[in-house]
Amino acid sequence: MNGFNLTRTQGATRSILALLASSAILTAGCANMVSTASSANSLNSGATVTGRVHGGNQPVSGATVTVNFAGESGLRSASTVAATTTTAADGTGSFAFTVDPVNGNSHPSTGSTFSCPVSGDPVVYVVARGGNTLNNGNPSLNNTAAVFLSPIGLCSTLTSGTSPVLNLSEVTTVASIAALQQYFDPITESIGHDGIGAAKQALVNSVSLVSNLVDLTQGTAFTTVNHTGASTGDGVAAVTVTATPEVAKINHIANIISSCVNNGAAGASNCNTLFANATPPADPTFTGRLSSYVFPAATDVLQAAFYMLTNPTNGSTTNLTNLYNLSPAVGAPYNPSLTAIPSDWTIAVNYSTTSTCGTGGGFINAPKDINVDINGGIWFANGQAGTGNLAGFSANGTPQSCVFLSGGSQGGGVLDDQGKVWFGGTANNLYRYDPVAHTTLTFPTTDAPLAIVADGNHNVYFSTASTGKLFMISGASTASAAVNPVQISSSIGTANRLFVDNSITGGGAIWATSGSTFFTNVAPATSGPNLLNGYNTSIFGTTAPTYGIAVDLVNGTPQTNNVFVSVQGTDNYITKWNGSGASYAPVNGWPTSSGLGGLNTPTSIVLDGSVNFAPTNIWSVNNAVNSTSGLYGLTEISPTQVALSRTGTAAGGFQKSASYLGPGRALAIDQSGNLWIANDGATSITEIVGSAVPLYQPYAIGLMNGRFQTLP
Repeated sequence: MNGFNLTRTQGATRSILALLASSAILTAGCANMVSTASSANSLNSGATVTGRVHGGNQPVSGATVTVNFAGESGLRSASTVAATTTTAADGTGSFAFTVDPVNGNSHPSTGSTFSCPVSGDPVVYVVARGGNTLNNGNPSLNNTAAVFLSPIGLCSTLTSGTSPVLNLSEVTTVASIAALQQYFDPITESIGHDGIGAAKQALVNSVSLVSNLVDLTQGTAFTTVNHTGASTGDGVAAVTVTATPEVAKINHIANIISSCVNNGAAGASNCNTLFANATPPADPTFTGRLSSYVFPAATDVLQAAFYMLTNPTNGSTTNLTNLYNLSPAVGAPYNPSLTAIPSDWTIAVNYSTTSTCGTGGGFINAPKDINVDINGGIWFANGQAGTGNLAGFSANGTPQSCVFLSGGSQGGGVLDDQGKVWFGGTANNLYRYDPVAHTTLTFPTTDAPLAIVADGNHNVYFSTASTGKLFMISGASTASAAVNPVQISSSIGTANRLFVDNSITGGGAIWATSGSTFFTNVAPATSGPNLLNGYNTSIFGTTAPTYGIAVDLVNGTPQTNNVFVSVQGTDNYITKWNGSGASYAPVNGWPTSSGLGGLNTPTSIVLDGSVNFAPTNIWSVNNAVNSTSGLYGLTEISPTQVALSRTGTAAGGFQKSASYLGPGRALAIDQSGNLWIANDGATSITEIVGSAVPLYQPYAIGLMNGRFQTLP
């Protein structure tokens, strides 16, 4: 059953992972995680969880298989073992569990029967450990380095009578740990999260993502997965989005860990090579994400895969090469695999389409901006001339909305504090779309909008494409009729990116890049040299044109008033400023060296959610191709200027082939730690799986709820 790939076509998505809708969270579209079979009488009989464990080319006998409930007391909190069994000794590697249909029934965790809790609805996953991985019938052989992982979904889907069938393999393990890496504790090997609200939805979305990567029923990687819009969506009934994961990289990592699994024992030479070179993330790469953890060296393949994904350059090219070479050139169990050493082990999914919406224009065509809604859905403003739409798909890529507003936007897809989506038209109009009511309100403007941002006090701000102005629409998110914009600055340049800080409750100053050699702070004021309608503009000079901007916690801990700006041209750097009010100055030692972490005409810049623990990591997407590799890349650096991706404009960044990443224009981090990239001028959007610290989204609702720049 190994050594091949599958292509899956999925119609309107059924959700076996759906959370009940509430005032805070609407049910997100999620793919089926595993093959399910309905019970003959689902109200009176329990489900089963069955499957096999397969290591490389061999079934695994005598492995200990557990059903686990994800922890719900915080990020990476301890999970609960609900049931335990072992794989059969008959050469099939099979296992089976029974689900008691009565919630809360007491069963020993050492037995193969379990029931869901009386209250709560935990995410369920299966782990297999040890066993005979050589299929030689020796019951005394136990490879403790062999660990396999697969998610199922919410426990409620089991009590409704569904019966998942799983095939645990190295491929399901790699895909699962990639999607769930931000919830995984490498010491306890538990998966956990804050079990309520947005945090739970984020974990559910991560579980759903696994089935964009692998077929859990076969244990093999998908080459493509097709998602078709529902007839109930806005203009998407005929839209199909194709998710294309980096199948060769998934398979190659699976082959690497298989070299240890199929050696029969944890002390085998391939295991020693794997554990020595899959190095834990070093300070400050990951300490911000896991506080004061001290990472042990890997002792099993699950830890090793986690370290490869969270420290994707492995600390050195030597380590990276040694790991790459563990996958045999001939006879590898999973194919296709890589044919050259990669820059890193990050995994991408490309979402592409040639579909035209019911309203006209492409569903994805020249996206200008990209943003995340409260369910983890992705919204983007298409710049396709004359027919560009406002469009959005769910966290797993299922088309949800495609709305024609004015035909080609320079900016938009921005969520306000009421969950409504804003789109800047090419004409002098700004549009507010309500994805629940499916209605649009038009706000006339005197200038064509460019960048758009919302605060947590119901206000929306926009820059203009040609006049260098900044406008505010007061009470925009709750207005029942159009409100006239008020100009609050006349000197911000061509502001491709705007950002609202939290210097006052719900939002304060607006930061803007200019496309020229300065950036600005436009803050509420009663006096100042550039005062306009209650706002003063302060201008800060740079040596090259500015494009992206982000601000960390203002008057908070551990960060205070830091502003990060991406600078283009031959400089290719990020500059950091610190201060308060109208007084900001460059931080000593900044800007970064040119090309640090692969900075190469950087555009959008974002900060991840590690500010909860320590200084936040900085991400930027690059718009220029690497001169040697011919590939585009994504940059990650630490706040102390440590390059967490490769340095240089010749072969820098986390690089992806043209099938997965193009010139990046806009970047966003979702609640699960996935990075979303709008590819400039393309018909695709790229997702980098689980590589960033999760971030509360949308920004405006974070500002309103006191969760600005923090974890969900």
